[in-house]
Amino acid sequence: MRQSVFITEAELISPHWQAAYPECEISNKQPNNITADTILWILAGSPDWLNIVQKHSKSRIPVIVMTKELNMAELCAALQMGARGYVEAFANQVIIEQVAETVIRGGIWLPGQLLSNLVGVLSKQPITYQHPCDLTLLTKRERQVVDIVVTGASNKVVAKQLSITERTVKEHMSSIFNKLKVRDRMQLMLAVKGS
Repeated sequence: MRQSVFITEAELISPHWQAAYPECEISNKQPNNITADTILWILAGSPDWLNIVQKHSKSRIPVIVMTKELNMAELCAALQMGARGYVEAFANQVIIEQVAETVIRGGIWLPGQLLSNLVGVLSKQPITYQHPCDLTLLTKRERQVVDIVVTGASNKVVAKQLSITERTVKEHMSSIFNKLKVRDRMQLMLAVKGS
């Protein structure tokens, strides 16, 4: 099992971290015992946090940045340094566990509130991304869902525009991910925009 190490400010410790990972290490400085089996959680704004993110990301250690307040500039800085996740520091235990699981499986965790903004920003940028994306595999309705999702729209917005339920949108999204062999909305957007 992977060891979770939390780097934070002395006065900022969430009970959810230890609830999710009873054996975790919580420190206000960078520990020396970070191994290949470590997941490193670091609070944005901690001393030298961006350099720590970059250093350990280059060593292929999964790094997750925690924040006191969601911020697009901070998210972008964290991702540029190689962070694999960005989450509120006081997220509940279930979210903490989902973040770690997503990152361990090779995904990137981004808060839903910022994901739509980020996808919207990226949808206006020219993108070169090499991923085979055969949109002919999709049904007409799935293609309609994709066309709306890549603008940064949430499931709720897609459902409203297509006069279907959010549950139906989720079912379409699962099918789309499977057919196009993408893991998440971000990879979908990159694949579609880059093709």
